[in-house]
Amino acid sequence: MFKNFILTVSSLALLGACATTTSAPAEDNRYGAGSDAQLFADYLIGSYTNEIEDAANRAEYYGRAYQRDKDNMALARRAVTASFTAGDVEKTQDLSRKILKDHPDEPMSRAILGAEAFAAGNYKKANDYFGSETSDITVQILMDLMGAWSEAATGDMEAAQLRLDDLGGAAYFQVLSRVMQANMTDPEGDLTKAGISYDLADAAGVAVTEVALSRARLVSRSGEIETALEGLKAFDDANGNFESGPVRRYMDQLEAGQAISESLTPQQEASWALTEAAYGFFLRNRARDAAEVYIRTALTLDPNNDKAKIWLAALIEDSRQDEALELFRSVPGDSPYAVSARLSEANIFFDREEDSKAMEILEAANRDYPSFMTREALGRARLIRENYKDALPIYDALVKSMSEEELKNDTQPLYFRGICYEREKRWDEAVADFQRVLEIEPDNPDALNYLGYTWVDRGENLTEAFNMIEKAVELEPRSGAIVDSLGWAHYKLGRYSEARKNLEKAVELSPNSATIIDHLGDVYWKLGRFREAGYQWERALEYDPTDEERDVIERKLRDGLAATVSN
Repeated sequence: MFKNFILTVSSLALLGACATTTSAPAEDNRYGAGSDAQLFADYLIGSYTNEIEDAANRAEYYGRAYQRDKDNMALARRAVTASFTAGDVEKTQDLSRKILKDHPDEPMSRAILGAEAFAAGNYKKANDYFGSETSDITVQILMDLMGAWSEAATGDMEAAQLRLDDLGGAAYFQVLSRVMQANMTDPEGDLTKAGISYDLADAAGVAVTEVALSRARLVSRSGEIETALEGLKAFDDANGNFESGPVRRYMDQLEAGQAISESLTPQQEASWALTEAAYGFFLRNRARDAAEVYIRTALTLDPNNDKAKIWLAALIEDSRQDEALELFRSVPGDSPYAVSARLSEANIFFDREEDSKAMEILEAANRDYPSFMTREALGRARLIRENYKDALPIYDALVKSMSEEELKNDTQPLYFRGICYEREKRWDEAVADFQRVLEIEPDNPDALNYLGYTWVDRGENLTEAFNMIEKAVELEPRSGAIVDSLGWAHYKLGRYSEARKNLEKAVELSPNSATIIDHLGDVYWKLGRFREAGYQWERALEYDPTDEERDVIERKLRDGLAATVSN
């Protein structure tokens, strides 16, 4: 949180003292409620908290600044947007009503209150809010996307189509408007125009998953269940075969001979459109604030939009982890997005170094939603945490479940099984897996490096191992781990000067790797640079080495390199 921040701007002669804030700021009127100095202080603190992504204090101080300068519509926009992105919807709606008393045309406030009315089914009131045009194209598109479906809800399809025909912005939004028009098509009418719009979106890469779902809904409800299934299967095959999620759920219904039962309300249609625009356009163009406004508006329209919950959580996870965790947890167990939510929830606990909680979540996900995705997530978590014994059966089962074609398209399970075999000292099986990966992908730098490095470390096939590592370095010259392998190969061959050059470079590329720093210490020792060797070994201990590495490093610090059998 924003603590003990002291702002001093003596050169402007506007602040005669410091403005200090805490995580629970108290009102400060030392300059007088109408003071320009206090206004300026509140605004600067709001701007600072915006830079450090402190949503609560950003809303607090922009709100204070607006209360001191209610004639400033630009400041009103900042205040209401900050309040909205802080997550307090009711407070934002109240603030919007107050702002519109002073500034009836303030666009963000109109969009927020229009969304409130639309969500409640008060379409006339919503359309009144959406009817005021603005030069702010981001907010205008927001209101037009909602306004089109609000008009459609009243049965005024002409007004809805007009809203979409006039939609401004980049080419992305022209395509999105065509998809929305297609979604308004009567299933018993002519589907040709809708099909063209969906094809256009596919070609442009706009909302491709939602387009596939929309097409399947429309076609199946027209009575063409087989056609809908064929289309969805083609999409599924082209995108790696979904084991869970809405595509898999729709396919299950169609394979049972049933038309898609899901029928979206106007609010849900607008909600998905805003969700897609948030990620498909705004976030891709690094407009994070606009993306968050669109997703939060989507959730105002449809609080059960689980895709929006997950995307919002992912957007704010780095700066507002607790809120992100609540969003992931709010996705119910029967949602098509439940697996994604559970895996994301586990990642937060891993980030917090609460591994036991994270593993419990992954174990439960694998139990409740057994699939390739959940097994792979559990296996990788065990692998990263060096639990190779328990990771091995998972990767063994994954590899055995895959066809030859599937292995050619995804060699990672085979590669990870090889790592587990190697760590469990089942060397021949490990070599077989690495060599199989390289048969499929001769230029796989990770497999080249791992097999080459391990051969070097074991003192086997040194010439072939050296060639493999050099090839890996050519493929990934900026990888500290791979450059380290080349240095270690030189070390094993007694080429200590060459080893030093490569290991120093590897440390530059990966300055926080205990293994690489340890290796550099070893080569310094071999070169007679004993003090530098000790310094590097001490540094290696600071970067979380494995228990085995720590034991070896501590013995080297105590007794020198010769005391370690491995070297």
